[in-house]
Amino acid sequence: MTGSRTEPVFPGLRVLLEVIHGLCHRPGFFYRSRTEEVVGDQPLPLLYLESEADPTPFLRTLEQKLDAGSPAIPHAYVDVAAAQAEVDKRWPPEVRETQPLLPLLDELRFQLSSVHVGRERLTRFDTYRLVDWLTSKRLPRGPEVRDDREGVIKLLRQWTGKSPDNGEALNRAVDAFIPNLVTRLGLGLVAWVGSKAGFRWLGRRVPGLARESKWFMRGQNFALPNHSIEFLGFAERLTLGRRESENEEQIKLLLVHAFLEDLRIAYRRRKRFLPRRKGWRRTAYIPVLLDGVTKDNGGWELLELINDVRNETGELDPLLVIAASSVQPALSQRLGTTPVTPDETAEALATWREELPRKRQMLAADARYLMIRLPFPSPDKKKWQGTPAFQAAPVRWLARSRRVELIAVALVAVLLLPAFATVRIHATANCSLVGSAVSSGVATRLMDVDGNPECVGYSDNSSQVFGSNERLRWTQQAVFAQNEEAERLHEASPGRPFVSLIYFSSLTHKDTNPDADHSRAEELEGMLLKQRQQNDRSRSEPLLRVVIANGGATMKRAPEVMRDMLTPLLDSDPSIIGVVGLDRSVEETRQVITELGALGVPTIGTTLTEASLPDRSTMYFQLIPGNVRQADLVRRYAQHVGVSQVKIYHPELGTNDIYLTDLVSVMGTELANAQVRFQAVSWSRSPQELPSQCVEDHSSELVFYAGREEDFGEFLRAIGKDCYDKNRLPRIVADDAIIRFIAQKASRVHDSLAGMRVSYVSMAGLVVLAGKPCVDGKPDPKVKGGLPLDAFCAGYSRLVQEIQSSALPAEDKPVKPWPGEHIGVAYDAAGLFLEAVRNAGNRLAGHAPQRGAIGGEFRELEYFGATGRTDFGTSRVGQQRNFTILEITDIHDFEQQPTCVFLTGDLYGPDSPRLPNGCPAG
Repeated sequence: MTGSRTEPVFPGLRVLLEVIHGLCHRPGFFYRSRTEEVVGDQPLPLLYLESEADPTPFLRTLEQKLDAGSPAIPHAYVDVAAAQAEVDKRWPPEVRETQPLLPLLDELRFQLSSVHVGRERLTRFDTYRLVDWLTSKRLPRGPEVRDDREGVIKLLRQWTGKSPDNGEALNRAVDAFIPNLVTRLGLGLVAWVGSKAGFRWLGRRVPGLARESKWFMRGQNFALPNHSIEFLGFAERLTLGRRESENEEQIKLLLVHAFLEDLRIAYRRRKRFLPRRKGWRRTAYIPVLLDGVTKDNGGWELLELINDVRNETGELDPLLVIAASSVQPALSQRLGTTPVTPDETAEALATWREELPRKRQMLAADARYLMIRLPFPSPDKKKWQGTPAFQAAPVRWLARSRRVELIAVALVAVLLLPAFATVRIHATANCSLVGSAVSSGVATRLMDVDGNPECVGYSDNSSQVFGSNERLRWTQQAVFAQNEEAERLHEASPGRPFVSLIYFSSLTHKDTNPDADHSRAEELEGMLLKQRQQNDRSRSEPLLRVVIANGGATMKRAPEVMRDMLTPLLDSDPSIIGVVGLDRSVEETRQVITELGALGVPTIGTTLTEASLPDRSTMYFQLIPGNVRQADLVRRYAQHVGVSQVKIYHPELGTNDIYLTDLVSVMGTELANAQVRFQAVSWSRSPQELPSQCVEDHSSELVFYAGREEDFGEFLRAIGKDCYDKNRLPRIVADDAIIRFIAQKASRVHDSLAGMRVSYVSMAGLVVLAGKPCVDGKPDPKVKGGLPLDAFCAGYSRLVQEIQSSALPAEDKPVKPWPGEHIGVAYDAAGLFLEAVRNAGNRLAGHAPQRGAIGGEFRELEYFGATGRTDFGTSRVGQQRNFTILEITDIHDFEQQPTCVFLTGDLYGPDSPRLPNGCPAG
């Protein structure tokens, strides 16, 4: 209550307020009326209050209650007697030529336009304002307006903001953009032809009025829209100078109908079949309080127009009109109805609802009215007590602003969360999500390897690159580039043999491991060198494509990759003639070798030496001599230098590492058979458990390290601990697995290793002995490798220069001053396959050999490669190949060239000169 304003209390007040409160409440979408069985929105009466006293206090108090509601019910209060003055102030003559046809309706529109439901405006009354605009405007005149139709188009474009001047601006822009006179004339001709062909209507369109024009012509019947062919003609009839010949009552009905239509649109709860959330947020109808309605101030007229529109259209709208007057004669007398008392209001409303269908069918003048006579208020009661709270029903959760968006985002998040997780895991594992979808040369899968997701599978192009090490990835990209070159050359020369090799190894792991990554990169660099030598201009030389396959860390997932991905590839691609690589002598590698043998696929192990592997497949070939040869090499070297004892240090055996288990076993057997005194010593957790070999004099002994490269640094530090006289240390010889340690500068620069002399078994010692001159392009002449080694060094030198000039990090660029052994071995493995293809081609008169024939060709070959002579005639293992013990006098000095201290097996040829220790003689 404002100030000391009286709240009029009279008999039946509570019943009347409860009825008004109930009428303000908007039923739910599925609500069904018991009387008319109307679903959803219900018809609203014109509530007319005839008061014996001034009704203003009642309406003002009701307005106050509506204002106090939370959430508020959208409403308006209009002093009808003052409405005309407000309209005059809003529309002075200089703004509008004529006043609105219905000033009270215009005032009501003005007040409701400022009402908000939540944060949204109730409505802008676009339809009503368009009718009102047209009824206040004359058609434009002037030389630029050719006819009335042109005038109404101009008028409507002014309403929408699409001024006709925009066309001139567009023409000027076109002239500026197309200065060529001939082009403009051509466009003009096209436009002229188009207009003659019936496209003149394009110039008659008024964008922005599609909804309104459709409603005026097809959604309503007032002012006889069918008497006009199109909306432009109907709009023309509403303008000043034209509407005088129309029925003014019909135009007023159109205005009221448009006003109610705008409210219907604002309250519409669906758009075609889809829900419209704005409508669902309108939970209360719109009470408008019209105070002081009379016959002379337009109040009665507006009520009659609303009654007629509702009767003739039968449409429901959300406007709850509460009109009041104390002026006599009363409207009830004019309509011939008897008002009810406030305490009879509920029963009267029920009766009104029952009678409405019949009365609206008859278009009765009183069909929509519910007349109530307000008695004089009680003078001793000045406050309303126990009256209902006028507040809008809460908006249902789904209809609230941003709730659907929140649900949609949540659903999308839930649905896409696995996808996001998959994308993240694939990105972390450098695994392509779409590689297999866009390329037949890619098949990958994320698999768990000891708790770490890794990308396994195969790829022959850059849509999938395995691993995270930059050098390894760079080399794969270079191999894939050569694959494209091979395919291009094959298209240009279809007669050239086109063969493919699968390089299958372990290319991923959990943590950073440059030793493993760089050794794998070196093997691929060897394959790359052979590709570049083959994929050049030639008429008969085979073209080489390399498919790169990853079996996961330590080949843990190699059997699954073989079974699920490589087997189908081998079945579908006859160009694949064999497999190269296979990292580590573990059980998984043995399974892969067995399956490849069952498929008849020739396989060359590049660094495997475990003795039982050849028994797994008749198609398995091994360049490096087995562990028996390695044990023989170490035993011979021990006898050559005359040591008193050999100590074999190794980790605990019995694990999956069959290479170490076999090496320790055959080493013990070899030494025992030669009656060389030996002792096997193991560690359980770390080589740091081992005692120092410098406390006592062990210089006459030989220590053989039978372990992996990752433990070698700790092993050297353990046996050299507290050593003040390094001459007391034994000779240290390591197995061929520590080649990766030797090749990595980061592994050797630990200060505690300074001054330690280390020897190791080299699987490709002759390439290492080619030394820095080979890196520069020509091998050391003392090695006497002939043309095969010359060709290798020439290609390797260019490759090293390319890598050094690349954007690779410094730690990933090759820094050792000699060629890597893995490069040489892989280079010769690929060369063996290509030589077999040449020989088979000669036998078959140029026809491409099947992969099964390649294994037979290996048995007939005597191959001279960069790493020496290979002959599989007597054994599928290169038992006659050279096996070397190389020595570095200071393992800490990375620039130091390894030297040969002992060598067994063939050199490059039978006449190659040797020193007494078997090493090449310069």
